[in-house]
Amino acid sequence: MRPLFNGLGILFQHSCPATPQQNGVVEHKHCHLLNVARALRFQACLPLQFWGESILTTAYIINRLPTPILSKASPYEKLHNTIPTYHHMKVFYCLCYATTITPSHKFDSKARKCIFVGYPLGQKAYHLYDLSTHTFFSNRNVTFHESIFPFSTQLQNTQSDHPNTYTSSLPLSAPIPPQTLSIPSSLLGKPSTLPLLSLLLPIFGFPIKKMKKIQKNISKEIQKIIGAKKGLLECQKNTKIG
Repeated sequence: MRPLFNGLGILFQHSCPATPQQNGVVEHKHCHLLNVARALRFQACLPLQFWGESILTTAYIINRLPTPILSKASPYEKLHNTIPTYHHMKVFYCLCYATTITPSHKFDSKARKCIFVGYPLGQKAYHLYDLSTHTFFSNRNVTFHESIFPFSTQLQNTQSDHPNTYTSSLPLSAPIPPQTLSIPSSLLGKPSTLPLLSLLLPIFGFPIKKMKKIQKNISKEIQKIIGAKKGLLECQKNTKIG
């Protein structure tokens, strides 16, 4: 490449490894492409296998959008000296039906269920992905449904088929009576109660035996704390008397 650059009078420069700050323009454009492609993918709930089509379509869209850097002109306009057209642009990854020009049988379907994945280079057509055969192809005679995203509906169906396994044994609207642990008044000087995890244990399906075991463990820990506190008070009294 260097002889080619030298013959054209181009000064070839490259940044140091692991120093993106030396190549800020490219890094900003790379971030711009990823942000738009990520937004397109999230809108249609697409799997990661279509990331290449997302980047290509993002570049196609950005090249036709006005930018303040070019005095509100688009890169396409600066390159071709003509204003780009937008009437052919469709919603990315929406549902569409491509006309089958030569069906194999008279009773075969005359349309193929697809999703729109971009604009092919060098063709006045649409780049499509067949949902039945899982293949890519180009077609011009296409009917679009720009408010329907097939992968989004598939995701909702899978979530409904596999609901959350954590189910409550009580209705959420019903009040749950708090379970309390009584502490002897002789230890604390006055009656008091300690509320346990009564709001969480029944919801996550803890058995009664486990709850009783937890109560016993908590009562033991409380008795240890109270015993240590009583011992500390006795020590303080002895030091004062001494």
